[in-house]
Amino acid sequence: MSQTEKFYTPISSFEKLLSSNRQTFLQGKTLTEKYRREQLELLYKLINDNAEQLTQAIQKDIKNRPSGEIAITEISAAKNEIAHLLNNLPEYMTPKKVPSTVAFMTDSAQLHYTPRGNVLIISAWNFPIQLLIIPLAGAISAGCTAIIKPSEVAHNVSLLVAELIPKYLDPEAYKVILGGAKETTELLKYKFDLIFYTGNPNVGKIINEAAAKHLTPCVLELGGKNPVVVDDTCDINIAARRIAWGRWVLNCGQVCLSPEYVIINKNKEKEFVQALIQAIEFYFGKDVKKSSSYARTINSRHFQRVSKILSDNKQYIIYGGETDATDNYVSPTILSNVDDNAPIMKEEVFGPLLTIYPVNDVQKQAVPIIQNYEKPLALYIFSNDKLFVEKIVSNTDSGGVTVNDVITHFTFPGFPFGGTGQSGMGKYHGWYSFLAYSHEKPVLFKYSGLEKLNDVRNPPFDNWKIRLWSALLEEKPKNALSKLFSMTPVVAMVLGGTAYYLQSKL
Repeated sequence: MSQTEKFYTPISSFEKLLSSNRQTFLQGKTLTEKYRREQLELLYKLINDNAEQLTQAIQKDIKNRPSGEIAITEISAAKNEIAHLLNNLPEYMTPKKVPSTVAFMTDSAQLHYTPRGNVLIISAWNFPIQLLIIPLAGAISAGCTAIIKPSEVAHNVSLLVAELIPKYLDPEAYKVILGGAKETTELLKYKFDLIFYTGNPNVGKIINEAAAKHLTPCVLELGGKNPVVVDDTCDINIAARRIAWGRWVLNCGQVCLSPEYVIINKNKEKEFVQALIQAIEFYFGKDVKKSSSYARTINSRHFQRVSKILSDNKQYIIYGGETDATDNYVSPTILSNVDDNAPIMKEEVFGPLLTIYPVNDVQKQAVPIIQNYEKPLALYIFSNDKLFVEKIVSNTDSGGVTVNDVITHFTFPGFPFGGTGQSGMGKYHGWYSFLAYSHEKPVLFKYSGLEKLNDVRNPPFDNWKIRLWSALLEEKPKNALSKLFSMTPVVAMVLGGTAYYLQSKL
């Protein structure tokens, strides 16, 4: 029996497996803080104990991917998220009090966080540990059970995950299903309480359509053609080095947050390109192919896809463009003098190709160019002009923004991560992960006394009751005068109750 067969779940068993997971949730096994904490601690231990194995599996799937980069972006990122959820779990689980208005001064209002239930997590291949473990940690923290579907493209990681998760986590609550499009399509026929998908927009649409048949909410972490705006006030050399890091050092550009195209003034283009080439040589040396720090495209299918993009846009290539099919190698490549009609501007590259979009006036043209495309997952601005930065941020929409760097807003503690429009829906990381897998349920505890005060809402209705309701309980737009003479809720309640009592005696 092969390893794949050993951990493979036949499609004929899906219904029974999903039913079992749902029953585990309905029995309340995952609800306590103790249980959630135990599972998160075991998930942390899984990563910690098997960091070397996980690293090796990733390197089998993505050849030449540096161990140091994996340690930071996969292993450390996953452990950091789990630790954050563990450290904040009691606070996150505690119902949050909501301030009362005059109408509810005697009552208590809270928001309770109820786990959504049995969820489906479909992860991506480009960061196969981080993009699986972090969503799973969020599901555990919220008290959900989960069906976990790793990407079949990262074959070695998928097998290792299928082996390790049952050894560490509760197999009654967390199950791994291997397979490709056929298995995913079958899974989507069943009802889940939430689907969390990381991948491309085309598949995201299919998942969202399938989920709609069951009115299942989705968190879709997709991609986009992420723009970079470089104006004349920034340090060109620093901008080039940081953009080069985000495009080529991190997983050979196979990153949903990677910069895709750079809008820059024509008079700075030559200087910027030279700075990019210097940055490439700084990171990888003169012969990039020999560098141990430069990853490869994940497989021949994606190599062919990127090679076709190169072929379709060869007239724009000003640096790089070398390929080697035997090694799935695509060199760092710079394309320039593009406009909206260039084929490369029609799609997300998701590979080591960076496009330069030169303009006459970046301050005037950047916003219309960005607005012309679908909303990206990220937007990057290199500028020391605060007014210009504010203009870009205010007049464009994107999943997130980093100013004078790329990608790093993704790692900032307390920030949510997610897309908008074509680049996705929903968000996660930290508190937002807990919230994504929870239903924020309002719970009102009414005071059982002072029934007489409820007469204002009871029939028979008259003008006095309506005027009293409007005066004391209806919120009004505020102006300077109303703020000056506004009553405190307690005073308003006492006066209103007294007025109503006196009126009823007349």
